[in-house]
Amino acid sequence: MPQTNDTNLAASEQRKMAAVMFADMMGYTAMMQEDEVHAKLLRNRQKKTLESLIPAHNGTIIQFFGDGTLSLFDSAADAVRCGIAIQIELQKEPKVKLRIGIHSGDVVYESDGIFGDCVNLASRIESLSVPGAVLFSGKVHDEIKNQPDIQTHSLGKFHLKNVKQPLEVYAAANEGLVIPKPSEISGKTSTDNITLFSLFKKKSTRYISLAVISVILTLIIILLYQMPGKPTGIDSIAVLPLQNISGNPDQEYFVSGMHETLITELSKISTLKVISRTSTIQYKNVKKPLRQIAKELGVKALIEGSVMREGNMVRITVQLIDGATDEHLWSEDFDREMQNIFALYNEVAKKIANEIQIKLTPQDQVRLISSQEVNPRAYEFYLIGRHYWNQRTIQGYKQSIESYNKALEQDSNYAPAYAALADGYIILGEQGGMPQQEAGLLADGAIQKALKLNNNLAEAYSSKGVWKLSYEWNWSESEKAFKKAIELNPGYAVTYQWYGRTLGFAGRFDEAIKQLEKAKELDPLSPIILGYIGQVYIYAKQYEKADDHLQQALKVHPNHPLILHNIGELYAAQGRYEEAIAPLKQSAEMSASGHYKAMLGYAYAMANHRTEAMSVLKELLTRSDSGSVSGFNVAAVYIALGDKEKALNQLEQGYEQRDVWMKELKAWPWFDRLKNEPRYKDLMKRMNFPE
Repeated sequence: MPQTNDTNLAASEQRKMAAVMFADMMGYTAMMQEDEVHAKLLRNRQKKTLESLIPAHNGTIIQFFGDGTLSLFDSAADAVRCGIAIQIELQKEPKVKLRIGIHSGDVVYESDGIFGDCVNLASRIESLSVPGAVLFSGKVHDEIKNQPDIQTHSLGKFHLKNVKQPLEVYAAANEGLVIPKPSEISGKTSTDNITLFSLFKKKSTRYISLAVISVILTLIIILLYQMPGKPTGIDSIAVLPLQNISGNPDQEYFVSGMHETLITELSKISTLKVISRTSTIQYKNVKKPLRQIAKELGVKALIEGSVMREGNMVRITVQLIDGATDEHLWSEDFDREMQNIFALYNEVAKKIANEIQIKLTPQDQVRLISSQEVNPRAYEFYLIGRHYWNQRTIQGYKQSIESYNKALEQDSNYAPAYAALADGYIILGEQGGMPQQEAGLLADGAIQKALKLNNNLAEAYSSKGVWKLSYEWNWSESEKAFKKAIELNPGYAVTYQWYGRTLGFAGRFDEAIKQLEKAKELDPLSPIILGYIGQVYIYAKQYEKADDHLQQALKVHPNHPLILHNIGELYAAQGRYEEAIAPLKQSAEMSASGHYKAMLGYAYAMANHRTEAMSVLKELLTRSDSGSVSGFNVAAVYIALGDKEKALNQLEQGYEQRDVWMKELKAWPWFDRLKNEPRYKDLMKRMNFPE
């Protein structure tokens, strides 16, 4: 019988008793921001030192991950001696701030790395460490306590995350090494110290406890007044693109997906303004002072971080930085297995809220993802889909749909994939990537499935709002869905963006601008939101405001097709047809959208370039036969050519076919040329636009 993948995996798996050492350079991410050359010099010094000393002590380097190393030793004594030698060497100039943690036990050794509780405990012990220290578990201490050349010091027992029993931790105490003070230990732990409650548990201490407690309480009150507090007044934050320190460029999609999901989680906190991915991603690989970035994004604090993925384990390092002073306020490492990745997001979001003293309301607690498990393969395909979606191209949308479907093959109950799938179908139907009716049916099915699985998924309600508007022209149900999405996630910029557009189509211009400005506040550099604000001003015939806004947007995004297209539409609305041709032509060449091509045809015709207009019309009619171009858009060209009957025929066809573009009929000024036509008046009544 042929071997299965599981059989092959088992055959390649080895178990052995070993000592595991984690070594991690502290503050590397911040150092890269301040002085990249110096940071790389220190990292290279660390790397060369470890490459020399680890093999010299009979160890094997399993993996370098950016600023850290995972190593394996057959002997605990060799591992500790190696850690001591490394720290003594790196105390010399130029000094490297390295933390080391060691544990011994049973490890699973596979071709792509080592795994097991031993590895996880070594990682947690390393997170307790400080620069210049070598920390190790009580088990390691038992194995080396008779080695005369290794001096040790007990730091006490600690409760480590996801470890049921407290673990005693020791520090190497040889000359030249740092022994951490209790106040310096900042890892994932709480110390096993005496508590007020424990003083009452023993009868022999009960009476003296009353006196001791009064002293302790007095000291606590004094300390609370004297000690510096956590940062306060931070009510806005931006998560900068996370660094991929896995040493594998192919994991970039995974790191990007974690960045987006962390933003989504934080945005569920109602009193915290969180900048959306579209704006923060523009700072990827950009060397700017952090204070400048915070100012440009309009936030009081920044989050920097890095991600390391090793097999089924994920570590994210997070740092909180004051946007006004560049001061590093807090940092922590978080480790999870892939199936518990949502618990990691939940924990990070709550930790950040705690550090900036944002109080979570009961509604916030409900919004934040619970510690549910997820199928790792499903989640991975979902992140690949987000990667393709963010390319914002027809091909990218198609590839995202393919990835979301693969995610659902792995886990048919994964609601976020259904919501994302719906968005993909909706945008493809609108932009001509697939026939509208097919896209509408598939999107509707995906939305219903998502909400059946998770009735509190904001993204699904946002998609429902778009679908109700586009495919049913049901304005009241659309608005209801958008409001529900905002209730569930008040920091999701996409909902405000679409809700604002919907209000603009309905002629509720002031309300539309209010929603779009809220979207802009959450995503200040988004070209799409900036373009849509300009569009609403065009609908409202406030052309000066539209021009001011779009010209500012063009400075930020000089070659974005939507901004260029909107500027061309503005010029056309103002009667500046000759000027409109250049930006409309440029945007049509950059996009496959039939709408972009139609508006170019409109400008050609209005500028008396009839030959060019007829050429565009011919192309649109050909594409219309295949269902990839809307009759609504063809009608705009016929209007400019002076053929009102054919324009009305196309609009009637759009009405019969439930053309998704018909929702915009009331908004665009070029259709004003038909407003006195009886057929047009009747059509507008049937469209049931809200008053």
